[in-house]
Amino acid sequence: MLDIKVLASGSTGNAYLVGDGKSRLLLDAGISMQRINAGCEWRISDISGALISHNHQDHSLAVEDLDRRGIKVYGPVHMAARERKIKALEPMQTVAIGTFDVVPFKVQHDIPCLGYKLQSVATGDQLVYVTDAAGMPYKFNNINYWLVEANYSIDILQKKIEEGMSTARANRVVNTHMAVEDLEAYFDALDTSMANEIWLCHLSDDNSDAEDFQQRIRAVTGAPVYIAERRCSYDSPRFINSLRGN
Repeated sequence: MLDIKVLASGSTGNAYLVGDGKSRLLLDAGISMQRINAGCEWRISDISGALISHNHQDHSLAVEDLDRRGIKVYGPVHMAARERKIKALEPMQTVAIGTFDVVPFKVQHDIPCLGYKLQSVATGDQLVYVTDAAGMPYKFNNINYWLVEANYSIDILQKKIEEGMSTARANRVVNTHMAVEDLEAYFDALDTSMANEIWLCHLSDDNSDAEDFQQRIRAVTGAPVYIAERRCSYDSPRFINSLRGN
């Protein structure tokens, strides 16, 4: 069993904790160190590593602070070339971090960006994390946990264009983020019988409908679907127990 804890999700900042009872990883660090510390219940040293998807501030804000506190930070090659504090990850090459085997893979964004597949050697569970991507780049099988972007709806975006949204702005959304319709089609063509939890993250403030998105993905997967809220309380008993080894 894995526990996913949302520290922040959305255009103002993204950060998630994943624990397997032995190790925990931070997925993106686009919020202040104070908020990360609070989310970790001030046990920042228990984090085995931080995986950064890309260099935009809403995903990488706390990189320097994490490094200063001795947390190993991993990210795309182009980030590592600019910042020595970041350990470069080559796409499709497995790296062991704590009790997780991590496989990075490229996703389409406006700068180099990585998604991650995690497998816990402690539990055997697998998780896929994809954010800020125009679509799902690979077919992943036997995944138990999904933390994936559902940024906007094509229908909602079309209405916004009719109401005056610029074509340039709409095109950027389409080319750099994932529509719930595309995610719905992806899951519909996939065997999701192994899915224990699906978390939808990085929903747009203006172009999404959380309840509708949740219902859509639940309908095609049959799995429990959760929305990663922009701010989340730090009181998940299951997550806390996993860190204590219970």
